[in-house]
Amino acid sequence: MLIKAEPIIDAVESVIKANKLNESDFKIIFPSPAKEIFTQKNAYTFSKQEHLIFVCWRYEWIDYRRELYMQKHYPEQFQKISLWQFILLWWEVATMTMIESITRLIPWVIKESESRKNESYSIKENMHNLEEPNYTRPENVKWFKVPSALLTGNIDEIKKRKNDNTTKL
Repeated sequence: MLIKAEPIIDAVESVIKANKLNESDFKIIFPSPAKEIFTQKNAYTFSKQEHLIFVCWRYEWIDYRRELYMQKHYPEQFQKISLWQFILLWWEVATMTMIESITRLIPWVIKESESRKNESYSIKENMHNLEEPNYTRPENVKWFKVPSALLTGNIDEIKKRKNDNTTKL
């Protein structure tokens, strides 16, 4: 079952007109099976955007003419993007995932700015900085211990080990 193109086009146009958006103000994000996969880089870019328009649906697909229309009228704003190589019934799920990833990068959303600086995927680290293992109390959990280097209290040694990608803490 296909959704008609015109209601989708009208809905997007309505949002643009109602909010008096300029071409540089917004992105139209169309979660779908696509070649481009959503990454932290996308989240970072989208978090800088003034307005995001997500188009979601709940059927097999949408008449392709909605895409042709968007490409013609909004070539810089329209973007098809996928979470990965799988299909969903409700594309709101993909949208919610993207919104969660994008929103947390907006400065006032997470109070502690350090939380955003030390991410598992960082633009500054070329997306290759998965976080080191983290530990809390108690020291022993089912015979697994906190590494002794972390118990010394030597801040310089702890930072050095955390920054060394070859060392498992």
